[in-house]
Amino acid sequence: MKDYLVIYNKKAGSDNNEKIAKHFNKRAQQNRRSTDLKATTSRKEAIEFIVDHLAHYRTLVTIGGDGSINTVFTAFLRAKKSIRVGIIPGGTVNNFAKALNIPENESEAIEVILTGKPHAVDLIHTQKRAIISSLTLGTLADMARNVSQNEKRKWGPIIYLIKGIKQLIAKKSYRIEVHYGNSGSKIYQTRFLLATTTNSIGGFTNFDTSASPSDGKIHLVILKHFSISRLLGYVGYFLTGQFQKVSDVDQLQADQFQISTTDPDTQIETRIDGDPSEQLPIKLNVERKFIDVIVPDHQGS
Repeated sequence: MKDYLVIYNKKAGSDNNEKIAKHFNKRAQQNRRSTDLKATTSRKEAIEFIVDHLAHYRTLVTIGGDGSINTVFTAFLRAKKSIRVGIIPGGTVNNFAKALNIPENESEAIEVILTGKPHAVDLIHTQKRAIISSLTLGTLADMARNVSQNEKRKWGPIIYLIKGIKQLIAKKSYRIEVHYGNSGSKIYQTRFLLATTTNSIGGFTNFDTSASPSDGKIHLVILKHFSISRLLGYVGYFLTGQFQKVSDVDQLQADQFQISTTDPDTQIETRIDGDPSEQLPIKLNVERKFIDVIVPDHQGS
């Protein structure tokens, strides 16, 4: 059994991912640890390779942002087992890495993988796909779809906020039903719903300070009512993580949710970690502390 499998998207980030993979390999060799590098060209190829080769490695190292981590966790979901994960952040936002205090600097992140400690995190998922940072529908899903890679690179997280405001004003609302845990259900006429797994959304790290990758809960934020006159207030609460003070917002926490549309003729798309996902209805579940992620050694458990 080898120590590390480094998997990365050969098409993403030009040739930078390959350089980072080779940098990691060099540092691992200096520490007398064995490593294989695997370049992939599609999400499907990466998932299939991980599922087929999990038993041959102690740790899987992923290079990239939340989408790359999602690929790894989705492979674990399909395999129904996991190995340790090391993360070298390479995305624009990196919500999941930020939530675990994993440095964005390449060399520092590599040292964390080589010298850090495992920290157990939950696997939150639909029937088909892991959720690393967020699931959105309505305005927020439309916003994410309309943000280009060039805009993310140029403007950073602020572009999500700008486009989110525009979409919030322009888009219609959806009538949905949310079943949560074994407690009951609620019906909403909403412009957006956001399911989160961490305190970091769109690169803003104070969005929901009660959420963490290891709390065994899915956190839902649902806009019950929308008022243009309160728009600046929404933005302020978003940036400071005080959505619980907004009377127009419902916050729910549970270890499982089912979200559906009340109109069978209406198709509502979702997005997971910024990428297109299933249409409603959708089920969300938690596998508690299913995956060990390597974090800085000084980080609390």
